[in-house]
Amino acid sequence: MITTLTQLEKQVDEQITDPLYPEVTLVCGQVEHWPGVRDGGELEEIYFIVKNRVGSLGDRLRTWVLSEYGPSSRLADWQTVPTSRQLRAEDEADEPF
Repeated sequence: MITTLTQLEKQVDEQITDPLYPEVTLVCGQVEHWPGVRDGGELEEIYFIVKNRVGSLGDRLRTWVLSEYGPSSRLADWQTVPTSRQLRAEDEADEPF
């Protein structure tokens, strides 16, 4: 069972064949639970792996939050988290020949 962010990043790295065009992406999301943070509700941070495919990732994440947490929660924010392997590949691609 994956228990740390480092283990999750390692799993992502093991699944991708080309770090510049990964098949899966590590995502960090914040789920806001009703009545909302400003009114005393909770904000939960979650990390998960998603498959890269055509379409809006934001829409897919919002649908997932609705199905997992119900209508009293919403996706407040999300961002992709590049792995160290992906960052190295981007640095190497930017270097002049």
